[in-house]
Amino acid sequence: MTAPTLFAPDAYRAADPAAIVRAYPFALLSTATPEGIHATAAPIVFERDGDAASMVGHMARRNPHAGVLAAGQPVLAVFNGPHAYVSPRWYVDKPQVPTWDYVSAHVRGVLEPIDDDAGQLAVLRLTTAYVEPGADGWTLEDAPAGRVGQFLPMIRSFRIRVTAIEGVTKLSQTHPATDRRRVAAGLRAGLDNEELVRMIEALPEG
Repeated sequence: MTAPTLFAPDAYRAADPAAIVRAYPFALLSTATPEGIHATAAPIVFERDGDAASMVGHMARRNPHAGVLAAGQPVLAVFNGPHAYVSPRWYVDKPQVPTWDYVSAHVRGVLEPIDDDAGQLAVLRLTTAYVEPGADGWTLEDAPAGRVGQFLPMIRSFRIRVTAIEGVTKLSQTHPATDRRRVAAGLRAGLDNEELVRMIEALPEG
């Protein structure tokens, strides 16, 4: 694994960054070429359960980014979880300036394009199984006859040989539990922040 590159103070460094990746599999994939930086939102999942050594994903082939994907290319995939602005009005016992609570993970690795039909089918099958779990989940076999075959030339798949996974969970954990409760209450009263609120409330007291 490479040296850490994600800014995450010790108090906020995720104990299990791979869990963030699994929970939020729609990532921003970034690559750089001499012509510039490319970034595309794409579903990216671990290739095997319990193994963080490789990931697979796909994007539209007509996307210019797909045309510059190359073997051996360094990549960064960013997986973002819930996030929200935190008002300093909620920090009473330990006053603070405005900030942001958030959950995020970075995966760095080396790219390997997948262009053969069998390989691309395997990526689609794996991705579908991940987001459609259970016996009643939709599968490729449920698609209209011939549709998957028509779809394959429209995408370009890829594998990431993972070299580093890092994560950050900034959930006001450096503040007293009383402040965290006010943060949770403030977020709950605002926009759709329930998932972030549950994370904050799950922190141990102290």
